[in-house]
Amino acid sequence: MKNMIIAVFIFLPLGCASISEHAKMEAYGRTMDSYQTAMQLSDFNTVCKAVDPLEMVRKDCLQRYENVKIVSYEVLGVNLSEDKLEVTQTVEAEYFFVDRYIVKKIEYEQSWHYDKETQNWLLQTAPPHFE
Repeated sequence: MKNMIIAVFIFLPLGCASISEHAKMEAYGRTMDSYQTAMQLSDFNTVCKAVDPLEMVRKDCLQRYENVKIVSYEVLGVNLSEDKLEVTQTVEAEYFFVDRYIVKKIEYEQSWHYDKETQNWLLQTAPPHFE
């Protein structure tokens, strides 16, 4: 009986760690779904909430999207760090400026980081410069 109790205390943290990893990756999936939907709808209020405020303040983020309408947004590739705290994505967006109606395409990298304190995924790279 004593050995069984010891075994439970040894393996309990391992089980909690895998549950924690699973929850972190589920949060990543929800964040990416929400972010992609917001980009496709040109909902830049939601998009800018995902940007780490240490990277870019909300006002500047919203200004970056001023006069821009997103036509499509697609994740082309994903790289996950070994510790599962960083994700780098290659994305492609088609967009136009509301006053010009000429569709352009841009491909860029996004870096996401999992904040253990808030348990949220935050975008570490500022939105691209739309030209």
